Amino acid sequence: PGRPVGERARRGCGKGQERRAAWKDGRKRRRMARQLTWKHLSVEQVEAYLSLTDAPSRLAFLTAASELPSDPELAGITLDLYHYTLQFAQRQRFTADKVSVLYSIVKETHDVAMAQFLPARKAYEHFRELLLMHSVQRPPFSVGLFTLSDAKAITDFLSAGYFRHYLLYKYAFTKKTELSFATVYTHTQSVPLLPEPFLQPMDLAEEEDKKLARLEQEQLATLSTEAVTVTAEELEQTGVPADVREKLLAAVNDTLAAAHKAMEDKFALEHAQLQERVATLSAGGGSPVKALAPVPAEPEA
Repeated sequence: PGRPVGERARRGCGKGQERRAAWKDGRKRRRMARQLTWKHLSVEQVEAYLSLTDAPSRLAFLTAASELPSDPELAGITLDLYHYTLQFAQRQRFTADKVSVLYSIVKETHDVAMAQFLPARKAYEHFRELLLMHSVQRPPFSVGLFTLSDAKAITDFLSAGYFRHYLLYKYAFTKKTELSFATVYTHTQSVPLLPEPFLQPMDLAEEEDKKLARLEQEQLATLSTEAVTVTAEELEQTGVPADVREKLLAAVNDTLAAAHKAMEDKFALEHAQLQERVATLSAGGGSPVKALAPVPAEPEA
């Protein structure tokens, strides 16, 4: 407040000019930093490479001078790209500075395109920007190193070679992601083993009726013949009053014992009668005429 409007406007314009000047200066520094003269190959390295006469020695030199991928297959692909690029530079009779810049342009284009997974159009635009930066004399933004014919020859060479097979380069340098998984069953159910022997020979096989009769006899033989009794705890669980529990327990056990004894007597009498009939039939005496003795009635509970 208190200052003239014109003075405030001049101060604002001054700040805007300072910001524009700082932005231009930063842009100029970034563009100058992207100039590739002697960035990857020094003048001594270029002269040493140009003095070599056979392909194996040149490949060995590039292997030592270049930063190649750790994967052997990718390293071979990258080495071939650099080798054919420098062969093209020799056929064009480029000077040492042109050879170094061409090598750096191809290397920068390939590294950025494969690292950022650029489509072919974006990779080509990046290459053209680097090439124009070294084909127009406009210091400090660009340097006129390549002539118009040089730039056209370089564009035709990379268009017919690198960018024509760009999808193959992109496929080869794409990182593969492999997923491996295993299935683990936390709930397992064991299969019961078959009895030994599970299958018997035919000569050891048994007829079905004889087998059933034998199994029935074995089950009857295993039946217990002990008398069944009732305990005081069982009566208590059924809710029998305590004052009559002892008398009821004695009466129930006596009845069960009498029933058990009557059943045993019945089985013993029937068994004796059957044994007598079997003995008579075995002696050939014919059918016995004596009737079976009456079975005593079971006592009432």
